[in-house]
Amino acid sequence: MLQKNLKYFLLFGFLFLLSGCSATKLFYDYGDLVVSWKLDSYFDLNSEQEDWVEERVRLHLEWHRKTELPTYRLFLIDLQNSAKDGLSKQELDQLFFDFEEKRDRIFERLIPDSAVFLSTLSTEQINSLEREMAEENKELIKELENPELRLQKREKNFWAQMEDWFGKFSQSQRKEISVLHTKWLTETPDPLAERLQRRRISQPQFLALLRSSPDNAQLENWFRSWFLSWEGENNAAREKRLQRNKKRIMLVDQLLTAEQRLHAVRELDDWIDVLEQTIIDH
Repeated sequence: MLQKNLKYFLLFGFLFLLSGCSATKLFYDYGDLVVSWKLDSYFDLNSEQEDWVEERVRLHLEWHRKTELPTYRLFLIDLQNSAKDGLSKQELDQLFFDFEEKRDRIFERLIPDSAVFLSTLSTEQINSLEREMAEENKELIKELENPELRLQKREKNFWAQMEDWFGKFSQSQRKEISVLHTKWLTETPDPLAERLQRRRISQPQFLALLRSSPDNAQLENWFRSWFLSWEGENNAAREKRLQRNKKRIMLVDQLLTAEQRLHAVRELDDWIDVLEQTIIDH
């Protein structure tokens, strides 16, 4: 899939936010191999491409460890301080702004190398990418065939994440939050369906671009227009989604107890410790 394969190259710097604590430090040691392996599954890289990808990723990882991880540590500390007594709208806006600023800085650093890599693709490698895209789209279509099961999974995952961060919820809290969550699920299109629709539009455009023998400037412009516009959303749609998500966070935050907020603060302590250790290790 278009979104997935390119993000492995462009978003490895944020992997620590998505992985377990132990995986974070491992990724900085073996991330070059992970990225190379993932790209190879889409493009069937030749040995020269593999060596280039691994060398460039090692350099970016070292930059990210030294330059970015200290700022992530401060970001999490700021989040802790803001969340202890509940989030204000101003604090939440600032946290979103800081996160986007860090994300965009990584994109801007990696976009030139991403363009260089794509400029080396052969016709057969582009065809290989097209086949992988088609296979993964089929998997998504199959997953969307059972909407009730999808809703159940989304509900289960929601509560698992909530309890991981905030601990146990009382019956009254679960009831209130469940009403809100059910309302949000019915009001919001299935994100998987939206992703599939975006891919159906963007994948042919991307493949056509690759087959047109674009120069690096064209490829860089494509990356910026796609990623920095939040995967194809226009500014109005993106802003609407951001405001909706912020409102939901504020509603849930108002239902949390002091003990639950403390639980989240302690969870952030674990992440801060991981970042500190990862920074120190090299």
